[in-house]
Amino acid sequence: MIKIYKRKKILTKNPVRTVCFSFITIILIGAFLLYMPISSNKGQHIYFLDALYTSTSATCVTGLTIKDTFTQWSHFGKIVILILIQTGGLGLITFSSIFLLILNNRLSLKNMKLASSQINVKNFADIKSVFKNVLMITFVCEFVGTIILSFSFCKKFGAYGIFMAAFSSIASYCNAGLDLNGIIYKNCSFMPFQKDYTVILTMSILTILGGIGFVVLNEILNLKKCKGRFKFLSINSKIAIYGSLFLIFFGTLVFFLLEYNKSLKDMTIMEKIANAFFTSTASRTSGFTTINLSNITNFSKLFLSILMFIGASPTGTAGGIKITTFIVLISTTFCVIKNENENTMFGHKINRTTTYKAVALFILSIIIIFISVLCIWSIDSKVGLGNILFTVTSAFSTTGFQITDSLNFSYFTRCILILLMYIGRIGPISFALIFKLKPTSKKQILLPEADLYV
Repeated sequence: MIKIYKRKKILTKNPVRTVCFSFITIILIGAFLLYMPISSNKGQHIYFLDALYTSTSATCVTGLTIKDTFTQWSHFGKIVILILIQTGGLGLITFSSIFLLILNNRLSLKNMKLASSQINVKNFADIKSVFKNVLMITFVCEFVGTIILSFSFCKKFGAYGIFMAAFSSIASYCNAGLDLNGIIYKNCSFMPFQKDYTVILTMSILTILGGIGFVVLNEILNLKKCKGRFKFLSINSKIAIYGSLFLIFFGTLVFFLLEYNKSLKDMTIMEKIANAFFTSTASRTSGFTTINLSNITNFSKLFLSILMFIGASPTGTAGGIKITTFIVLISTTFCVIKNENENTMFGHKINRTTTYKAVALFILSIIIIFISVLCIWSIDSKVGLGNILFTVTSAFSTTGFQITDSLNFSYFTRCILILLMYIGRIGPISFALIFKLKPTSKKQILLPEADLYV
């Protein structure tokens, strides 16, 4: 009894650990549901590892697949995947907290801590209104996206196009990267829609809104209280907005130039710009693609890997080390170059704890990717080192960009990718905190400073 009590206490006292285990729970439930015969189309047998891989990809809003989503799964299986995407995008804790608010209009302090740790809300006074707006923003964006996409999908697929539009809208807003376009041909993603500007722009906007974050969108909605003045946004929102816009348009320009006469050569100028914009947006990290990524140059793969690694806002559905982490690292670097003692942005001083976390997250992420690449290279070297790095970064950043050769990875490699998708979704630091059983001592001991040469 004492041991059971201690285990419960370990889980309840650490919100990060509770969130991490909630994702494991969803993944396992999803895997068992997808492994059931009712989830697969007739004659489409699947191994449990493949079901676990798909469940992890959907829950961690990644988009990497072993089997084509449309041809492998029955209607029941597709609905299970859709629920996993929506639940994984917002998080189980966020979902349960929102519905508790709807039912009795109140949350316990414990639930507030858990939910706020998942969507990065620090002010408990605003948490109820934030949660309500999260639900409203999510379903409004997904509903509007479904209506707009239905115009294109229904022309091609009739009434079934409505379900395809809803699936694509939810997957895009949650930055999941899974689609049902296998109805055209297997593993084509959105390549058949290269010239459909309605689909390209709608999916891109949904990806941006989902990636920029619930808290940022909530602040933008509340600007009317401040007479619409942009300067009243928090520094987090400003970094998320400016950083995201810069990386999206910079990514569009660079990819456009790199692939102008390569993967984009058979398109008109407007189609090249639209598809470059879509690819740049998807790399932040929705994972949809309108071009065959196996045909792009190695330099383009490296460039997209960098964009995937950076990711989007920490309050959204996207992965990566997050745009705020990247900006803090860049700002700190310039601070050192200019020999300044304080790191400042938008008239604010960045505290050292934030800088330490950014550095730790960056180093942990690099180490995880490096070890994963080495492990996979030792087993599946035939795929090529560049393709392995691209796939590992895609899994860790929960992007879901996929090349054809990655469909033939060994079971050992698939296990590594499952772990990478999970770590990427909850964050490397959160993953490390799972194993931190004892709280750190609160005693402050003054130690002499050491001035090291670097």
